[in-house]
Amino acid sequence: MENGLSDEVLKAVFPLLDGKDLVFCMLVCRQWREIAKDDYFWKCICARKWPSICKQPPSDANYQKLYLTFSKPRTPQHLPVPKLTFEDLVFYIDMWLDGSLIFSQAVSGCILRGGLQNTPCGIPDVLVAHLTAPDCILMMEVEPKLEITMGPSITVSVLAHRKDTKKMACVINKSTFDYIDSNAARALAYEYLQFSPRYPFISDIRAWMSLLFLYKGTNVIEVFGIELDFCDAARSETEILWLLDMLDWK
Repeated sequence: MENGLSDEVLKAVFPLLDGKDLVFCMLVCRQWREIAKDDYFWKCICARKWPSICKQPPSDANYQKLYLTFSKPRTPQHLPVPKLTFEDLVFYIDMWLDGSLIFSQAVSGCILRGGLQNTPCGIPDVLVAHLTAPDCILMMEVEPKLEITMGPSITVSVLAHRKDTKKMACVINKSTFDYIDSNAARALAYEYLQFSPRYPFISDIRAWMSLLFLYKGTNVIEVFGIELDFCDAARSETEILWLLDMLDWK
């Protein structure tokens, strides 16, 4: 008998402990460790944590292994570095005002990743906070700036090209900027992404296109930037590249 406690005392106490305490008990000495190995004690713990498992346990149930496996804190999973890079991507962005083309440009992924180089004075604090957030933001300056009268329908289409595979994907298909966030001076349009059949359980993820603007009058805005984001599912650079890699490239 080590540490002055008999086996009988330990066997009476161990069933009352929680799993964490029983794990610590196994570190005290050889006597405690050998007694604590008895799966009966771990069954008592599992019965409190998952009562149903003890009503009809698997024939090969090992309660100590069950507890130690599924009671550990989950380790954050870090995505591996994607094969796709922004250098591989070109985005083709077209916008129409009541059917008339007002913006048409092919933009490299690196330009979008570089973001705005000059932020105009007078933009709302909400927009300033968004532009300075740590998230990966894909945006570019609009030059010359677009002066648009509010009211007419503005639509946008975005295609993407992969230089590495020579394939194209549709990101946004003639979506309308039908939501105006006046507080943040942003007009937003979205489209649900189409993913490769290799990923059948991925759905309901949107690509968002935003017009960043300043008010120039009662019904007039001046667009100084555009933003593309995938905030439903991806905020970091790695997440965005993995998301784009899973699109239905043709």
